[in-house]
Amino acid sequence: MILEEFIAFYHKNKSKKKQAKEILLKWLKFELGNLPKDNYQKVLHNELMLTQDESVVPKNKQGENLLNSLIRITNILEEKEFESWATTVKPKDFQHA
Repeated sequence: MILEEFIAFYHKNKSKKKQAKEILLKWLKFELGNLPKDNYQKVLHNELMLTQDESVVPKNKQGENLLNSLIRITNILEEKEFESWATTVKPKDFQHA
């Protein structure tokens, strides 16, 4: 449920200039900065918190697991983006005249 919400946000907000982890942080700041309405938001608020320096930290072991899962999904998204890019590149694209 939480991963699906993040993935949907990622697809709406991805760009070539932003890495998946930047988008994750933006999403978490948004979600933790607003009052929870949906169940996934309640879970985020119970497990994670936003510090004064705008870092996201876990509140407990479950929060640590959640944050690690979200970071792993960003790694997967970045790998998929790279694979997609790599299939369009040819060796001659890296040759200099």
